Amino acid sequence: MSIPISTVTPNDNVWIATSMLSRISDVTNNLVVIEDEFPIGTISVYEIISGLRKNPTAQYFEQGVTKIMNADFYIDSRNANLTSILKRINRARNPFTIIENDRINFSQFSIRQVLEIGALCKTNVGASSFPKKQTSIFRRDDRIRDVIEKLEQDENKLVLLEDELSFVNHEILLEKIKELNTTQNDNLLELSASTFKTITPTLISERLTISEICRIMLNMNYPCVMTSEQVITPHDILSLLCKEI
Repeated sequence: MSIPISTVTPNDNVWIATSMLSRISDVTNNLVVIEDEFPIGTISVYEIISGLRKNPTAQYFEQGVTKIMNADFYIDSRNANLTSILKRINRARNPFTIIENDRINFSQFSIRQVLEIGALCKTNVGASSFPKKQTSIFRRDDRIRDVIEKLEQDENKLVLLEDELSFVNHEILLEKIKELNTTQNDNLLELSASTFKTITPTLISERLTISEICRIMLNMNYPCVMTSEQVITPHDILSLLCKEI
């Protein structure tokens, strides 16, 4: 289920990491920082946005990736117990682990692979089994800073546009930051959220099973579906799988 890691080096800057994550978001949401052929850190959209909140200028992107990388990460062996990995990453803010295949060969396991596992599940547990959660709302006249703060607080990892059935998540936010990063925009976070591209979740029946939902999500650039009652994300899939295993 794991896939090869996507890597940067300590010599790369934050802009390179931002551009790479934006391009490969349909495959993975993490980069691994490699030095002397060994992982020394990881970078996800969370690290990039956290760093931007502290330094919301174009100069931020010129910093080296080691300034923002997460140095507290797991490396599992290829014989690691899958159930243990799932339960551990479910407790993490960023569901991700590195798999060591041999001394210099590494792969990764992230939320995208969780959907692949879910697609293979033989269970009658369906959409109606997901616990209902409140989702944060943003307005077109909010600032990008406001949207980031709401994303940080929301369990669903997304925020819905007021009076519309469309959303913004961390990946969409990353794309907008990449687009707006110019010397003319010296404080990106104060810019209006009105230019955000929003995505409409795919409407599904509550009778669909986990495996059916996962197969739908695997064909989406921004995996997110909704029933008449609630929004379901890959993180919800992970949580429900951990309760079932």
